Amino acid sequence: MEQEKLMLEEYLEILSNKDFISQEIFDSMSHELRTPIVSIKAYTDMLLEGHFGKLDKKQQEKLNQIKTNTNLLLNIVFKMLEKSKLR
Repeated sequence: MEQEKLMLEEYLEILSNKDFISQEIFDSMSHELRTPIVSIKAYTDMLLEGHFGKLDKKQQEKLNQIKTNTNLLLNIVFKMLEKSKLR
């Protein structure tokens, strides 16, 4: 998990290089990444809160893994956006 996070951060660092990609494309890509991540996060939270019925322990554990990974990915996207604004 940590290795995958580091690899993704490296790719995002390369993509945020102003010589590699234009700001417009970068902003569009960031938006396109955020949109599905926010949906995944919202529905995961709703499931964990019991909006669609009671979950067993194993389902809760798996959803908590999804929630953790989604938060990590969202944080990476926000870091990427911050870096792009510093250029």
